[in-house]
Amino acid sequence: MGSRLDKSYHATDLMTDVLSGGGSSRLYQSLVKERKLFSNIECHHFGSTDAGLVVIEGKLVKGVKMEDAENAVEEELEKMRTALVSENELQKVKNKTESMITFEDMSVMSRANSLAYYETLGDAAWMDEELDRYAAVTTQDILEQSRRIFRKENCNTICYLSEN
Repeated sequence: MGSRLDKSYHATDLMTDVLSGGGSSRLYQSLVKERKLFSNIECHHFGSTDAGLVVIEGKLVKGVKMEDAENAVEEELEKMRTALVSENELQKVKNKTESMITFEDMSVMSRANSLAYYETLGDAAWMDEELDRYAAVTTQDILEQSRRIFRKENCNTICYLSEN
């Protein structure tokens, strides 16, 4: 994924929330609730001042084959690559992000940390533009990021298996 200063950062951040932003997220609804392949699944990113990674990690339900789980995740990613997320789905993750940013900056210490972080990025005033950057993300931006990031040649899979 792009760095924190890349124009694609905010779309990627919202994209990971669409996939794994709580109980109504796509991965949870499809792979935990409906198909019962995972007991837990998450999608998050490691984005910072440098280019980062998008990670999907989950714990399989006992008896589920690793390849079946991988194929199911790939099916969900294919949906992200081929169809626009709904406006409602996007608005929901935007609202969640806005709420999180607003509540984060309520304490003086947290606000000071945010100011210092944005100054490190280049300009403390950018902190005041953050909500506008998230608000500007479109369903097309999410689709473009999904197509750019969720490609076979970008994927690495690590499987941790129990000794039993």
